[in-house]
Amino acid sequence: MRAIIFALCSLLTTSVMANTYQVGDQIADITLQDQHQVDYHVDSKTTRVLFSRSMDGGTLIQEALEAEPELVSDTGLMYVADISGMPSLIARFVALPQFKKFPYRVALDNEGEQTKPLPAEKDQATLIELNNNEITKITFFASTTDLLAALK
Repeated sequence: MRAIIFALCSLLTTSVMANTYQVGDQIADITLQDQHQVDYHVDSKTTRVLFSRSMDGGTLIQEALEAEPELVSDTGLMYVADISGMPSLIARFVALPQFKKFPYRVALDNEGEQTKPLPAEKDQATLIELNNNEITKITFFASTTDLLAALK
């Protein structure tokens, strides 16, 4: 019985991992709205994507962008946050007002569908480097210091 459960879990894990972008993949254009309900695009002009799927990962990115404000003016850098795991009332009445206070744009995925293939590690920030929509490097960060070093 354990062998069957292990085999099923392995198959499910493999299929989930197969749907996650990897280095060398072409990332599809992503269009989301930012915290001010303005369309924001990951497209061929985007060279780096900061991505978070958790509050801890988002906090790392927020700390990095606040520590180095000149990063915000980098037009090739985009911050994308998957907030689909957040209860809708919390997202609407707590998180969104906080996002609106940021001096930079954040593309918000309320449904989680467009960011589903983006790679993420639990409680970490993801930096995806792109060249004409091709993923050239994926790095995960558990500290603001390491993230800032990679962004400079």
